[in-house]
Amino acid sequence: METATRRVKKILLAVHHYPPRRVGGAELLAQRMARWLTRRGIQVLVVCIENVTRGSETLIHFRDEMEGTVRVRRLDLTLERNADLSLWYDAPELRTQLEMLVAEWQPDVLHLISGYLMGVPSLDAARAHNIPTVVTLTDFWFLCPTIQLLRGDGSLCDGPEPSECARCLYDERRVWRALDARVPNLTRAFWHAAAEHPALGAPFALPTRLTQIQARRVRLMNALNQVDALLPLTHFVVEMHRRNGFVADIPIAQIDGFDLGDFDSFTPRDARPNEIHFGYLGQVTPIKGVDVLLRAFLRLKQNASADKQIYLHIHGKLNADSAYANQLRALAANCPEIIFHGAYEHRRALELLNALDVVVIPSMWYENVPRVIFEAFAARRPVIGTRVGGISEVVRENQDGLLFERGSATDLARVMQRVVDEPGLLLSLAQNIPATRTLEQDMQAVFAMYERVLAARTKETSR
Repeated sequence: METATRRVKKILLAVHHYPPRRVGGAELLAQRMARWLTRRGIQVLVVCIENVTRGSETLIHFRDEMEGTVRVRRLDLTLERNADLSLWYDAPELRTQLEMLVAEWQPDVLHLISGYLMGVPSLDAARAHNIPTVVTLTDFWFLCPTIQLLRGDGSLCDGPEPSECARCLYDERRVWRALDARVPNLTRAFWHAAAEHPALGAPFALPTRLTQIQARRVRLMNALNQVDALLPLTHFVVEMHRRNGFVADIPIAQIDGFDLGDFDSFTPRDARPNEIHFGYLGQVTPIKGVDVLLRAFLRLKQNASADKQIYLHIHGKLNADSAYANQLRALAANCPEIIFHGAYEHRRALELLNALDVVVIPSMWYENVPRVIFEAFAARRPVIGTRVGGISEVVRENQDGLLFERGSATDLARVMQRVVDEPGLLLSLAQNIPATRTLEQDMQAVFAMYERVLAARTKETSR
């Protein structure tokens, strides 16, 4: 006897934060998905962490509210002060809260976006009630306690290794971070030696920390290997997880998840032979490499001919990191062509891009897919990006953009010099920019995946 086909009617979206108070790539992706599903008559409940504090014990409070047409359950999470690393990825109180929510609401599918804070508890809660799970990999949280696979000395990491992870976690303290920045080879050698000789690491509680890190690695990869489907933003993020223990043979569908709206009407910008406007849009933080961009632009200015007017526009909140902001201001102090415009609303991106000739993305880490790449491409603006991670997957060198070596102001200046010296380059690159996928196309694929995993689970249960 054939089992009647179940239709997807209810989706539980789990994400670490949700707008309007918290706005980042994963948060905006969750919001776009929730609104799309709601418009099509699907019942959606978003569950997120609104606040995280430290206290004498682990506690959770929640409130339900409407964000537009979407119902959101916002959790306030208090984590026990001085508790071990596991509370940040596997708090039992959070798992209990989510199990009660799943039991009460009975979704057809749980969709986890990212993994930070919500990952293991939400996946466990779904499995406890035989609910299929879909995960969107937006970053490297399942591999890296600091999410970015970027060491304290600024070098890239290829995946979790206990002594290296411990080194990064100790670098959260200013004194260790300062040492790592100055003498990285020495600190690396020390932590590796301390890992091999417990007596050496004991004064720093290293043996305990190593045990916690290994437990995290095993727990999170086991959880990821039990999900029903992946919706990654790049091939790169999947391959990085496969190199580090992800072995599940499950459906995978790559998505963008961007709602680019009126950008589709943009056309390549006419060349202005004597004036070029470079631009950066995004967070102004060290891992975004904005200082590298400023240093490259200053080198470019030194070589610029008198008949070339070049400008650099920085769009993003400058005071989020005061020390870094001061560093950038000092770099730009004697260059009026570097213009800090401050924070901007995402809905203004189209307007800002219209004033630029080329967008620069100088990220220092394995950034998965910065939204601004797709915004720039949809606006027919070429991109200059770091040759690393998802950026080098999406930006095709000498076709729709240009790439440079990570962290090298010299190499970035060389690439920017090409834009100045080759008048037809930007137009040629713009004409090769591929058509961007629409949110509608992506969400049709997402919803098809929901139905696929639900049908598979229903068939399995009926046996």
